[in-house]
Amino acid sequence: MTSDLRDADTRWPGRRRFARVGRVIPVAVVQIVGTLVASRWSGGVADGTGPPWALHSAGGAAFDPIVLGPLAVALLVAGVVALPFRYRWPLSVLAVTLATTIGYALVVSPRGPFVAALTMAIANAWFRGNRVPVYLAAGIAQVVLPTADTLTGRAAFPTVTTMTLCLAWLTATIAITELVRVRVARVAEARRARAAADRARADDERVRIARELHDSVAHSMSLINLQAGVALHLGNALPEQTRDSLTNIRDSSRQALVELRTILGVLRSVDGEPGSSERNPTPGLDRVPDLVERARAAGIDVGLDVRGDLGSVGGIVDRNVFRIVQESVTNVMKHVPEHTARVLVEVGAEVVEVTVSDVPVAPDAHLGARATNGGVGDSGNGIIGMRERATAVGGTFRAGPTPEGGWTVFARLPVGDRPSDIVQSGETP
Repeated sequence: MTSDLRDADTRWPGRRRFARVGRVIPVAVVQIVGTLVASRWSGGVADGTGPPWALHSAGGAAFDPIVLGPLAVALLVAGVVALPFRYRWPLSVLAVTLATTIGYALVVSPRGPFVAALTMAIANAWFRGNRVPVYLAAGIAQVVLPTADTLTGRAAFPTVTTMTLCLAWLTATIAITELVRVRVARVAEARRARAAADRARADDERVRIARELHDSVAHSMSLINLQAGVALHLGNALPEQTRDSLTNIRDSSRQALVELRTILGVLRSVDGEPGSSERNPTPGLDRVPDLVERARAAGIDVGLDVRGDLGSVGGIVDRNVFRIVQESVTNVMKHVPEHTARVLVEVGAEVVEVTVSDVPVAPDAHLGARATNGGVGDSGNGIIGMRERATAVGGTFRAGPTPEGGWTVFARLPVGDRPSDIVQSGETP
C-alpha cells in the first residue's frame, strides 16, 4: 500500500513539485511568522490573562516578550527548509525537524506555533508506515519540549497544562494522519477494484471479438486462399491475366490470414510463443510499398511518394496510417479500377500526413462514376473507420470528391502515440 502512495508522487511531475514545495509555504508562514508574532505578544501578561505560552513559572508569573536571536531564527527556518525533502527521506526530515524544534525550545522560551514543521514531518512519516520512528520522535518531543524552560533554568518545573497541551498535540497529529491514511487507502483500493473490473470486461470483450472474427472471417479467407491455389494448380490453360489475378488473390488472402492471426493473438492475449510478434508483425508504414505493389499486380495504376523518415512514426499511429492507405487503395481496386491512384506520405517533426487520391483515366467519360461506384472513400463504413482511426490518436481526417470526378482522402496524425490520460490520486501529507 505504501508503494502505491509513493507512486502517486511520480504520476504528474507538476503536481509532485507542488506537493513537495507548495504545501510547505503555509507551514512556513505559520511557523516563522506565527512564532515571531507570538514571541512579541505581551498583552494581558501582567494580569495573567495573556496567551498560555506567555506563562512559564510555577507561580504563573509572566515573562516579558522575548527577542529572537539569529540562532533561534535560523532554527525556525531550518526546520521548514527540510520539509520539501520529506517524500524522499521521510525519516531524515523527521530527525532534522525534531532537532531544530528542540533546539529552538532550548535556545529561547518556546512560544507560538514553533512545532508546525515537526507536525508535518510526523504526519508524513506516519503516512508512509514508519510507526516506530514516529513513536520514538513523539516520545522525545513529549519529554523535552514541555521541560525546556526547566532544563535551561527559566522555570522551576513544567506545568501540567504545558504537558497536557504537548500530549494532546502529538495525539491529535497521529490520530488525524491515521484517519487520512485509511481514507486514502480505501479510495485507492476502490480505484484498483474498478480498474480490475474494467480490465476483466475488456478482456471478455476482446475474447468475444476474437472468436467472432475467427468464426466469420478466418474460415472464409482460408477457403478463398485454398480455392485460388487449386485454380492455379488446375488451370494451366487459363489466360495469363487470369492466372495473375488468381496469384494475387492467393497471395493477398495468405497475407490477410497472417495479419488476422496477429490481430487475434493481440485480442486474445494468449500468443505466448517467443518471437511470435516478430514473425508476424502488425503492418505499418514500412508495408505501404508492398500494398502498392499488390494493387499494381491487380492492374491498378498506383503511384507512391514517401517523404521523411518512416521510422519516426511508431505505435498505433503507424498502424492507423497504414490502414487508412490500405482502405483507400482497396476502395479504388473494388469500385473504380479504371482510375489512377496516387499515395503521398509526408512525415514531419510532429505530424504525419497522408493523401490518397484517385483520378479517372478519362475524366469526361467518368464524371458520373462517383455517384454510383464510390472511390478511395465511399460513403459506407470505409470513411467512418478511417475517421475513427485518425481521431483516436488525436488527428484529423477529411474526404471528398474532386472536380475531375475523383476522390481525395487526407489525414493528419501526430507522430507517436497520444499520451494516456493521467490518473490522478490523492497526495500524501
